[in-house]
Amino acid sequence: MLGKFGIFIVILALVFLFFIVISLGAGFFSKKEKSPEIKKYLKSVNILLVFIIVVGAILILFL
Repeated sequence: MLGKFGIFIVILALVFLFFIVISLGAGFFSKKEKSPEIKKYLKSVNILLVFIIVVGAILILFL
């Protein structure tokens, strides 16, 4: 089984993959100008992902 460090690496990998998929879907990597709604959406997604990483780190500390 995976240890604490392995579980944390899996959480980070999944969050990074989620970030890439959401960013591609929102057109973050395109050359076109981004609308304010998309910028606001991506900022909210980034806050959510940071929250998930922090909660994962706290949970790993208590395992």
